[in-house]
Amino acid sequence: MRQRLGHRESTTFRDDSGIAMLLVIGFSMLMLGLALVVTQSVIRQIVPSNRADHSYSALAAAEAGIFDYHKHLLDDPTYYLADEDNPAVSGWVEVPGYQDPDGADNPSGDSEYRIVVDRTRLGSAGELVVFAIGRSPRNLAGTSGDGTQVVRAVQAIWSKRSTLDYVYMSDIETPAPDLPGAYSTAANSGGTGKTAQQVARLLCSRRWYQAGQIDPSGTQGNQRNLNFCQWAGIYTSEKLVGRLHTNDVWRLEATNLTNTVTPGYITSSCRNSTEGLVSGEVGCGTVRRFISTTASGLNSNNGANAKWTASTTFQGDAWRPSNSAPDPTGIKTAYASVLELPNSPALLKKRSGDTGCVYTGPTRFRFTSDGYVFVTSPDTKFTSSDCGGGPSGNALMATSATSQPTVAVNLASFVDPVFYVQDVQRPAAGGADPDPDFDYDTPNEWASVTPPTLPNEPSCQPKFGTNIYPFVIPNAAVDSGEAAGFNGSATGLHYKGFPSELADPASPWYSSNCALGDAYVQGKFNGRVTLATEGNIVLTSTLADSTSSTVVGANYGKPATTSESIIGLVSKKFTYIYRPFAAPISTNPPKWVGDWKEANSRDPVFNFAILAIDQCFAAQDPYTATSPSDPTYGDRNGNIYLWGSLAQKYRCVVGSTGGYNKVYKYDDRLMRSVPPAMLELSDEDWGTETTDSDAAIKAPFSEITPVRMTYGETDAWFPLSIETDYSSSISNVRVMPTGSAGTTPAVQSMAYGGGTAWMVHVEPTGPGVVIIRYDVTHGSQSTTAVIKESRSMLVWVDDPLN
Repeated sequence: MRQRLGHRESTTFRDDSGIAMLLVIGFSMLMLGLALVVTQSVIRQIVPSNRADHSYSALAAAEAGIFDYHKHLLDDPTYYLADEDNPAVSGWVEVPGYQDPDGADNPSGDSEYRIVVDRTRLGSAGELVVFAIGRSPRNLAGTSGDGTQVVRAVQAIWSKRSTLDYVYMSDIETPAPDLPGAYSTAANSGGTGKTAQQVARLLCSRRWYQAGQIDPSGTQGNQRNLNFCQWAGIYTSEKLVGRLHTNDVWRLEATNLTNTVTPGYITSSCRNSTEGLVSGEVGCGTVRRFISTTASGLNSNNGANAKWTASTTFQGDAWRPSNSAPDPTGIKTAYASVLELPNSPALLKKRSGDTGCVYTGPTRFRFTSDGYVFVTSPDTKFTSSDCGGGPSGNALMATSATSQPTVAVNLASFVDPVFYVQDVQRPAAGGADPDPDFDYDTPNEWASVTPPTLPNEPSCQPKFGTNIYPFVIPNAAVDSGEAAGFNGSATGLHYKGFPSELADPASPWYSSNCALGDAYVQGKFNGRVTLATEGNIVLTSTLADSTSSTVVGANYGKPATTSESIIGLVSKKFTYIYRPFAAPISTNPPKWVGDWKEANSRDPVFNFAILAIDQCFAAQDPYTATSPSDPTYGDRNGNIYLWGSLAQKYRCVVGSTGGYNKVYKYDDRLMRSVPPAMLELSDEDWGTETTDSDAAIKAPFSEITPVRMTYGETDAWFPLSIETDYSSSISNVRVMPTGSAGTTPAVQSMAYGGGTAWMVHVEPTGPGVVIIRYDVTHGSQSTTAVIKESRSMLVWVDDPLN
């Protein structure tokens, strides 16, 4: 509240003596002199007061720019990829009818703003940084003001909630209906002429609290049939460190889980009436948002080859998880809104054509600690030269099914690359280009085939006997490290490749469709990349950061805090661990294939952020024991040591009678560094909240005081701010000049220096703005106590005549 000035309490002087009169006269003269001084001061404040009005207008214009851009982002989360139609991005935009804080309206055009967008930290940190510069008055020439133009700038840094916020996240907490071995594929195993797998597709492809079909005959109910759709629970034998979320409801062992899951770090989208439960919707209470693994009334037929039998029932619409207190798990399952998964990796396909590599058909990737990846992709006819293609891009095409070239690709050749494996391309009817904006479809077409005619592509040819399935043969002469993973003495072995020639070709893990874009992946990586596929991602062994700890203990497999390497895996279908068994798989005990070492699959370490869009993360044949007589590993292959993030459509099985135990821990580096372009798959709103989905999406900003220059003056050097008492250093300096109304750049800039001494040179060639962004690292690179932040500096080049 403002206080009125000039009001003063009256004072009565008693005329007691002459000295009193002298005091009054003297005091009156003092007040008169003070009044003259105050009057002169007030007169001098007339101009600054006018400037203050311009300052309000300039700041309001900048704020208007931020809010307008954020509105576009709320309407379309990918707006920042195609914002060139926004006039404020290329020039100044007037702010009509702005109302000053005192309530007075500014005339139209009195202030204006422009926008500068920094996308450079999207790939590395998942941050979108937007600057808005406001100025008032808009044009000094001919104005009736004081001839002073005020410029103010604000900065907004937005991120958004995504799967990368969680060590584990699922959409549906039941195994995928198409998970091999999960549901019987025998004729009529699902009743009414259907297989159990077909029934699972009808009954199990929705969250528990959603209405739909509940039995093979088509009966409808208000929830998923818990007595048929299988469950994968969380048990005390597991270790999950970090945030967990499901859009479904959890199934938990009803005992103390505080040593399994971090208390307060687990959420579910199963809600109650206070959280927006609609009429007829099945919900959960506030105490328990989970179903016990031993809940009475549930007879879920867990295990391989599940069938629908006469005893299979529906638990009834009235069935609910217990809401009695206290919660025996002690982990305080809370509510969080649904986090939708993307529909496809198609956005990454476009990105790979622009800033990465595109491969076609089954492809082998083996990463190395010196920053390379060896690639074998026999069905790829055309790709860019940095990806292994020659001058015309035509270097990967194989000459035969058994001669498949391998190339070494340097990750350092790219900036935040996406590698994409597409399905084998078939000619479109009439020769049409199915995607005119994508350069890697029609050049990689293979002729269509009709069974039983053999396909044309090299990967899909008979290799051993008459077995035909997708087969990739790495060239060990080029990639000498590849040969170490194979057994060399397998009887009758012809070729060494993936999947194994000695594996059961009837296994559902080996699709009869040779044209799928599957990736076979392993290695110690050094660099940044996101690998996406239209098919499956098959983890043939450890896929870990080259700095991962090899010390057995709580940090086993953890990447160094200072490592800048990161990898994202995005599969349209399954991502699964390679556990190849020889045919027939029913042999007791089962036999491991003779050409791939079993040791490759023991205790794998995974440092990645994974997203299985349509299916889930699994272990191949988890219902098959590896070596029952093995005293170290028993029936399983040991533990999965995951340091990263795992998100999937369904909750699939990694351990049953075979497979693995789980040790999943969140990689804190994902809070400041994300796999290239992976955050772009999230359709969540851009805001400042990334894990609290209930918080209102806001557009907060901070003001940046511009360093002002006048067009026509000499150039200048500006130091970048840095603290010298925290072993700090500067890196990744980015200079973003903008022209006036989209004309030539306003400045010519360059940065020089290193360590703690950095300067930016600005030489004005026209009016406009230059924004300098740079990263500051606090702490020694040799320690784990490293803090990174990004800072901004803005230089305003003023033209007093415009």
